[in-house]
Amino acid sequence: MKFLHWLIDEMRTMLAATLYFAACFIVIMILKQLLLAQYGIAFRGITTAIFIALVTAKVLIVLQKVPLSRWFHSRPPVLELAARTALYTFATMVALLLEKAVEARDEYGGFFAAVGKVFEHRDISQVWATIICVGLAFLAYNAFGILHRDIGGARLRHIFFASPAAAR
Repeated sequence: MKFLHWLIDEMRTMLAATLYFAACFIVIMILKQLLLAQYGIAFRGITTAIFIALVTAKVLIVLQKVPLSRWFHSRPPVLELAARTALYTFATMVALLLEKAVEARDEYGGFFAAVGKVFEHRDISQVWATIICVGLAFLAYNAFGILHRDIGGARLRHIFFASPAAAR
């Protein structure tokens, strides 16, 4: 019975995180479609956004178990928020820049040459825009994670979903 309770809790957590990141990444993809449309470039990425949301959600759920709060014990939670957001955003930046290097390896004569030239790539402004948007999504996710941990899920749900008349 304990295992079933744990499994249901994990599935709820995974579903909530996946839905959150899917919404964020779909918005990023829609913004990308809108920006590319002015150049007559068609872009489809909704399926990719959902898949990346699933992977991101699982990775972040695992990383939430890393006890960074122990390192920031007796310090304001904003330090943990900043550290987690910076770490996750940096990892995303590295992954996206490596992806661009892999895409441009033929153009620059190999992967290692492309790594050096990736900042000169024609799509680098889109990469930076994506990194900024994903970083903001991580910031919100981490902020709500810290609030959930410190004030509890029931209180958090009450704050956001209870009608103001019920609070009186």
